[in-house]
Amino acid sequence: MYIPARNIKAKIKGYRGKEPFFSSGLMVHWDSFLERDYIRLADFDVDVREIYHQPLCIHYMSNGKKLRYFPDFKVILTNGQILIIEVKPFDFLTEPKNQIKFEVGRKYCEEKGWLYQVFTEREIRPGELQQNLSILRRVKLQEVDSEIIKYLLDEFNSCDEMELISFRERCNQLENTSFYFHLHYLVYEQYIKVDLIHEIINDYSLLR
Repeated sequence: MYIPARNIKAKIKGYRGKEPFFSSGLMVHWDSFLERDYIRLADFDVDVREIYHQPLCIHYMSNGKKLRYFPDFKVILTNGQILIIEVKPFDFLTEPKNQIKFEVGRKYCEEKGWLYQVFTEREIRPGELQQNLSILRRVKLQEVDSEIIKYLLDEFNSCDEMELISFRERCNQLENTSFYFHLHYLVYEQYIKVDLIHEIINDYSLLR
């Protein structure tokens, strides 16, 4: 069982919780809603295989003091590359203590042959992406019908692109609930592409 580098205690202020990471089947801890949304973003990334919360403790010196730094996440890609991720609000990036932590994290990762990255709300929450992911992630909580998936893919692959409402009319033998559930699955798994940043998915979204 995975054990984080720092004990996770209840917060007196703020929010803390766990989010399912469907790619690995594990629950991942988060210490802020921005961290939670990063987990959702990583889960949607087809190149991400695993993610772990507060995976390590980096010891460093600053102004003569011994300090510890706990990066937010360790991410393992499908190609084996390891990323250490720090999640910070954009307005906090220039704080001196954070600049020191970022440099400590970069140097640590360079020595390991890993990559160090800082994510802010600008990368994690572009446009309507997180709202769309909240809608689409629900499909991972239920079983899909493989026959319906095949039917939708066969119908979709017979054309280049179309609006969602036109695709709905094309697949009129399916009930509404079943159609939208399985379509959302195909969008979440990225078999069908939709612009998830500039608008919330709707009947006039262009399917590609």
